[in-house]
Amino acid sequence: MQTTLVIFSGLPGTGKSILADKLARKLRWPLLRIDDVIGDVPEDPGIAFWDSKVDILLDLVNTQLDLGLDVIVDSVFMNMDRHHTQELAHKYGIRFLPIYVFVSDEKIWEERVTARYHEMNNKDVATWERIQHQREHFREWEPDTALFIDSVNPLDENFAKVFDFVTKENIVLKPLSEIQLSQGKYHR
Repeated sequence: MQTTLVIFSGLPGTGKSILADKLARKLRWPLLRIDDVIGDVPEDPGIAFWDSKVDILLDLVNTQLDLGLDVIVDSVFMNMDRHHTQELAHKYGIRFLPIYVFVSDEKIWEERVTARYHEMNNKDVATWERIQHQREHFREWEPDTALFIDSVNPLDENFAKVFDFVTKENIVLKPLSEIQLSQGKYHR
């Protein structure tokens, strides 16, 4: 199978990290997570803070791809960072498989986020309010550019869809639109 770059995109609390972890364990592929490069989140982190963290993450992705490894990446992928990641796949001539994870039921999503915040007892875990702020800036995925996974469905069912998607030879997706990329600008 051709070398593959899989990205898991979605707002916090949608379940993308659980699926990314499961896939990395099953395939034994490297998993790179934005949460591993963030560190302490300032009180009011601006775009420059988040762009710098995405830049570090994409440098790590580039290193793994340069080694010829398949890579799974877990991040929100709010906007331009998706295009930069697609460009990395093009640079190495590999498969680019984006997976967009969401929760179609607002009430279920809010309950999960609130429970996770209280369970983890960590100031850097996104609150429902912070997610709503992020949501204002999250560019929706266009149809047919990614596998869409609704976390309202059972985890085993969703993982089966993800695993099938990643291990199939001939996946046909529309590429993300061609746009002018600027190094270090991922959220605009």
